[in-house]
Amino acid sequence: MTTSQPDNSQDAAPKGYWIVFATVNEPSRFGNYTSVAGPLIAAQGGRVLARGDVAKVVEGAVPGRPYLIEFPSYAAAQACFNSAGYQEAIAQRAGVAQFQIVIVQGFAPPAASPR
Repeated sequence: MTTSQPDNSQDAAPKGYWIVFATVNEPSRFGNYTSVAGPLIAAQGGRVLARGDVAKVVEGAVPGRPYLIEFPSYAAAQACFNSAGYQEAIAQRAGVAQFQIVIVQGFAPPAASPR
């Protein structure tokens, strides 16, 4: 006999995201940052969902190339940014690139009620 499990997907902690706008001034030195930051972000459960290789600003102004990085939770996104390792990575990009990063909590709209 099979028993169905309750759907607890709404109970899971919302994901966390970094919305990043990057302006790279010295591409030849930017690899120093990415070689440290990339593995660190991945180790914290982060994954890049979008990278502005192809992007079109349709309203307003965007201060650099956009990136969207997903983390398992908002707390994980904050912990990664505040970690000693990531703070060291930030030092690697000093004078090479300017970042603007916003950490946001994901949102899942409530399920539609049956009619």
